[in-house]
Amino acid sequence: MNNSKGLRISKGANLQNDRTRSRDLQRRILSGISGKYRFIPVLIAIALVWAFFYAMNDRFLSPRNLTNLAVQIVVTAMLALGLVLVLIVKEIDLSVAALSAVASGVMGYLLVTVGLPSWLCLLAAIVTGSAVGLVQGLIISRFRAPAFIVTLGTSLAMQGVLLMLLPRSGSIPLSGTDIQWIANSFLPPMAGYLLLAIGIGVVAALLVQSSNHKRRLGIHQSIPSNVLLPIAALSLAGGLVVAILNLDRGVPTPVAILIVLLSIMAYVTTQTKFGTYLYAIGGNVEASRRAAINVGRIRIYTFIIAGALAGIAGIISASRTLGVSAQSGSGTLLLEAVAAAVIGGASLFGGRGSVWAALLGALLIGSITNGLSLLSAPTEIKYLVQGLILVLAVTADGLLSRDAKS
Repeated sequence: MNNSKGLRISKGANLQNDRTRSRDLQRRILSGISGKYRFIPVLIAIALVWAFFYAMNDRFLSPRNLTNLAVQIVVTAMLALGLVLVLIVKEIDLSVAALSAVASGVMGYLLVTVGLPSWLCLLAAIVTGSAVGLVQGLIISRFRAPAFIVTLGTSLAMQGVLLMLLPRSGSIPLSGTDIQWIANSFLPPMAGYLLLAIGIGVVAALLVQSSNHKRRLGIHQSIPSNVLLPIAALSLAGGLVVAILNLDRGVPTPVAILIVLLSIMAYVTTQTKFGTYLYAIGGNVEASRRAAINVGRIRIYTFIIAGALAGIAGIISASRTLGVSAQSGSGTLLLEAVAAAVIGGASLFGGRGSVWAALLGALLIGSITNGLSLLSAPTEIKYLVQGLILVLAVTADGLLSRDAKS
């Protein structure tokens, strides 16, 4: 009798231990997906999307189409890059798409109408984006105005400014100007590999520096898994991408610009005090204030950077379309940028995200749009798919954030 009772108790204890281990495993998986390994589901989704569209149309993975895809996602990725920084500090910027159009409008007006040098017009576009970002940051930080309302109002105002910049014809043509080469030129084959080598070197230096810093803090790190494996994966993937692009026309100049900006912002967000403050503010604003972090100033800087990136995105967009019109920055561009940031891993709840999220999210969104275009899908289907993806991304972000907190 006692043996039977003891056996039942032992089985109950084993069952409880199994449940505890199962919950711990589930918690670790969710923690990984919502943390440093959040990019893995995105990569899997990209692979599935590519496999589907290749099965439907084998031109999807051709060097020519992949080159076109790379150019198509640059503007979305650049806007998403600025949004990632804003989202990290638990804010939102709904003006980036319209601001990119105004920046390109300023550039086109000064170049075509006024006749200023090209380099000065490019600088004016970036300064325009930065200035609007500065004003928004000041209003949001100094007057505690909701970023959603401020940036939404700015977006509407920017649409009016764009119409004021345009001539009666409704567009500013840029064909035949120095601006057109920006989005329509390609790096020589060896220059593409050189850019890749520099990028790998920068990433390796960042990983080694991060590993050494954690080791000094007493955090055990495995060198092969935390340094060598990422470098090997980046070298393999990057080399394959450059080789495929070289089969067509080479690495597009806009892609090179995007990679350089991503690398710079990766360094800023991971290796500087400014980056540390970004995540601290997004994680806990009050604790950041008690730690003597100037929350308002960091937020202002963040909106300035997002504005500057919107200006650069506007330049590339105008160069690609060879003009500026009332349709510039309109359509689904803003929603695609927001979706790219969230899909890539930036959280709407702040304190989490990586600048590389912008690239992954834009690649997924762009792949779907490009694939649907190859299949000659109607516009309503494209809108439907993009809307559903955004809803799913936001829902997943909410679930992961809730599980991470619990």
